[in-house]
Amino acid sequence: MQTLKVPTASISDVKKSPNRIFEWAASAHNGVYIFNRGEVAGVMLTQEQYETLNDTIDALEDALHDAEVARRIGQGSLTTYPDEAVRGSASSNITIDDNDGWA
Repeated sequence: MQTLKVPTASISDVKKSPNRIFEWAASAHNGVYIFNRGEVAGVMLTQEQYETLNDTIDALEDALHDAEVARRIGQGSLTTYPDEAVRGSASSNITIDDNDGWA
């Protein structure tokens, strides 16, 4: 079995002192892999680590989306449609707010 180069603990360690595992994750700046009978059962992270990972995923997904939009626009075969053609009569019931934050 390959040795992980990250902090590890057992389910028993978690049962004894879950806060110690969270403190360890914080001090190691890494998740702590939790083993149960020689198999990884999960990874414990602090709340800050978990939220940072989710924020990073969101930012990467946004960047990927922006890159896809730029790629499609750059292909030159872009077709645009006016609002009325897409939403029909529903577009006439809109009040436009020039200060809505959209440039």
